[in-house]
Amino acid sequence: MSARSGVSFRFALLGIAVTAAFVCYQLVTDPQSPVGRNSELMLLFVALCPPSLLSLSFNDVEFGSNSFYILWAIIGLLNGALYASLRAFIWNRLKKAD
Repeated sequence: MSARSGVSFRFALLGIAVTAAFVCYQLVTDPQSPVGRNSELMLLFVALCPPSLLSLSFNDVEFGSNSFYILWAIIGLLNGALYASLRAFIWNRLKKAD
């Protein structure tokens, strides 16, 4: 693996980690939990993980079910691809500016 693709891979892992943190936050603040959700933090997670908006279209997925985890695994992969693509795009734009 070249150095350039290695950095893109690390950015993809960062995108997946952001999604994992979002899912963990949702699990800690589930509807039956006494801990309430912070709307500002939820908006920050949505800004850092735009593919999470896809979860709004799947209202029939039960919280904590296998379908929930499959849906969020797909969202995590999409977010990882988004982070890697943005890194590659910015890198190419900076290289062209030189």
